[in-house]
Amino acid sequence: MNWRRMLEIARWEYLQKVRAKSFVLGLLLTPMIIGFGTVVPGMLAEEEPEQTVMIGLIDTSGALYGPLRAHLDESARLSSGQPAYVLANYAGAGTPREAAIRRADSAMLAGTLEGAVVDDDRAGAVLASYRSLNPGNPRIVGRLERAIETITRARRLAEAGIDTAQYARLAPDVELTTLKIDESGVEGSSGFKEMFFTSFILSMLLMILVLTTGGTLVRSLIEEKSNRIMEILASSATPQELLWGKLIGLSGLGITQLAAWLLLGAIGVTYLASGGVVAHLGQLIGILPLLTAYLMLGYMFYAAVFIGLGSLVTTEQEAQVMTSYLVMLLMTPTIIAIGVISNPDATWLRVLSYIPTFTPSLMMLRIVTKMPPTSEIVGTLALMVVSTVVLTWACSRIFRTAILMYGKRPTVREVLRWLGEA
Repeated sequence: MNWRRMLEIARWEYLQKVRAKSFVLGLLLTPMIIGFGTVVPGMLAEEEPEQTVMIGLIDTSGALYGPLRAHLDESARLSSGQPAYVLANYAGAGTPREAAIRRADSAMLAGTLEGAVVDDDRAGAVLASYRSLNPGNPRIVGRLERAIETITRARRLAEAGIDTAQYARLAPDVELTTLKIDESGVEGSSGFKEMFFTSFILSMLLMILVLTTGGTLVRSLIEEKSNRIMEILASSATPQELLWGKLIGLSGLGITQLAAWLLLGAIGVTYLASGGVVAHLGQLIGILPLLTAYLMLGYMFYAAVFIGLGSLVTTEQEAQVMTSYLVMLLMTPTIIAIGVISNPDATWLRVLSYIPTFTPSLMMLRIVTKMPPTSEIVGTLALMVVSTVVLTWACSRIFRTAILMYGKRPTVREVLRWLGEA
């Protein structure tokens, strides 16, 4: 195998794709989309309304209206100083409950009422419900839940003859500060938010790296086969040189993306993130070599998959079907990220960590959450190295024959025969 020719192919692949406008645009848009998708929903969920919201109350006992109205007036105000929520009483003592509900529903359908709280305190249990055309608004539902809980507690304390002010002084206000430690002692604070943020970003980073560069490679393979450029390339270099050249060029493209995103991420964390997130990311520096090793091995593994499968397809439609299955594999660790954080030593996670398609993402999540035993780290790294080498060898057998096939989709039997050929 001619290394000089192989590196020339890698250089050509890299420069051809890194100069594309879509690649440059993706470098900027991808971190913006990830940041928008992770930060903005939380900000919107906590944002107070821009104008006064009308809330109806259906309380046949007549005991909740006054305290709830006072609580909402005190706890939430607009920037103009006006109340954020105005409570309208649709049922007092003696008013039929069903008639009050019908009146409130009519007001909601007419657009004059956002929602209605139906209070039904029976047998000592608070069974309030919230009726609305948009019952999934977490800000309104959460505020009403806290308000009713506070009012009900105060009422029951008063009925029991307990001084509410004294109870507030005696009730403990407990806040646990989480500290992540290792053999050397305390490293620093690390809460669920920081853990989930890091786990989510690591999984998404690998998935996007593989899909963007891998998708670009598959499209270029289809174009080269349809334009018969592949025949010219195959006459100038061996299939192995072509495969390794494309693999090295693709890896260089991935490293460029990763470096650019890390730089943009560092800038964003410096200027926008909270102190807790900054401290947590600072703790990652010590394990950065391990994370990088898993990230690059996972990238090389999936890059070989894209090259092997990409050489088999001949149309964009076939490429999209192939990519959709790979997306499902890559998304699995992201879906179970919360499970990894909650119990990183679970048996099922340790088993999945030895399946090469899941190893990189799961091990990165486990390392960030709780450092696995050294034996598991060495074992999974060795597994990824061996799996990548074997997979690359298998894909080279497929690649050398499939790149010159036109108009005919190879069967599984034919692919297995290629693997057995010398």
